[in-house]
Amino acid sequence: MIINQFLECIKDLQENSNIEIGKYGSPNSIEPSNPSNRALERRQKSLKDKAKITLLKKDLECFNLSSISVGWDSLLEEPKDLEVLRGGFTFNGITDALLFPSSFWKGGVSLAPDAIIPDDFKHYEKLNWFEHLPTGIDDSKRGCFIREEGSFPPPIAFYNGRGWYTKLDFGYYKYIELLFENYGIKGWQFFYIDITSDMPKIENVLEDMRVAVKTLPQLFPNKDWSYHEKRYQETLDKLK
Repeated sequence: MIINQFLECIKDLQENSNIEIGKYGSPNSIEPSNPSNRALERRQKSLKDKAKITLLKKDLECFNLSSISVGWDSLLEEPKDLEVLRGGFTFNGITDALLFPSSFWKGGVSLAPDAIIPDDFKHYEKLNWFEHLPTGIDDSKRGCFIREEGSFPPPIAFYNGRGWYTKLDFGYYKYIELLFENYGIKGWQFFYIDITSDMPKIENVLEDMRVAVKTLPQLFPNKDWSYHEKRYQETLDKLK
């Protein structure tokens, strides 16, 4: 259950003396939403009628994440060659993400908010975000639905800003699981996608990975971060 995963993540952060929680996000909120059964039924029906997306009863707990916005900062004294590692997550409402037009991507492709969307950019209209880093860290990196009719959840994508995104080969629930396992660190998604040299600002991608690999074992010494170390080295070797 995603709420249990969330609560475990928050508990780890709150009990970690290396972490300052609550500095980022506007406002910070660690209390899951608790919509009534009637409200959940209305949202379920709205998605079915307007977007032709069917949610099962087991999917309704996703609405409990809607009000959550949490940011954290490292309290470690970092080496001079590293940025301070930060993380967190802010969630969009499921109905907002699946029903309403999206405009977050327009700046990344140099479109004014009221500009007519060229045919080449129409594919962006299928995207809308369900999660991003808190404002103040980097809210350009986003987990997005690729909106389409059918069963919930639709396919998902990782949007890295500047108009660049990639469809993920795992789904929404796996994304949420990995998000909490990684405590929402800045750039955690890079460890689970194929990094190529033509990605925008590839130097920033590699720097996010480097900072994570060097700092995570210090921040969370009781966890095994060998996967991240391996993926980072594999990425460096591939891009030589």
